[in-house]
Amino acid sequence: MKENINEHDMTKKMMEIMRGGFKNRLITENDGQDDTVSPKPGDAVFNDELKKLQDTVEPRVKITNFKIYPTDENVIIEGVFLQRENQDSGIHFKMSLAAGDIETSMNNIDLSDKVSILLQKLNGYYENWVDEWSLKLSNEYKPKSN
Repeated sequence: MKENINEHDMTKKMMEIMRGGFKNRLITENDGQDDTVSPKPGDAVFNDELKKLQDTVEPRVKITNFKIYPTDENVIIEGVFLQRENQDSGIHFKMSLAAGDIETSMNNIDLSDKVSILLQKLNGYYENWVDEWSLKLSNEYKPKSN
């Protein structure tokens, strides 16, 4: 038997979502800052950033941490590539907009020409990333006003 849908109730639900009822579906974190955004795998911004990293630096790049801080005008992405079976192995990196530089550390990796080239690619990616996220923060991720 087909269930009848009360169109009035359905319209009320849709209007509630359009008026802001969707806010509980946004990805936010309360760690002292109300507007910290933590994109997760599957989110458009996470997937977009991962794809760009994989296309530019190395196909096996993984993002391990991604946070956007609109109030502080900062974005932090941490990740790893050339990771072996050991979780601590590989080239670990941390890109921070506010730091003005990229931090890298290598565990169980020999410095070869290939590794040197990948680090140069990562550094080049960071230069473009800083410009891109500076624009995104001022346009798409404005701090919440009280």
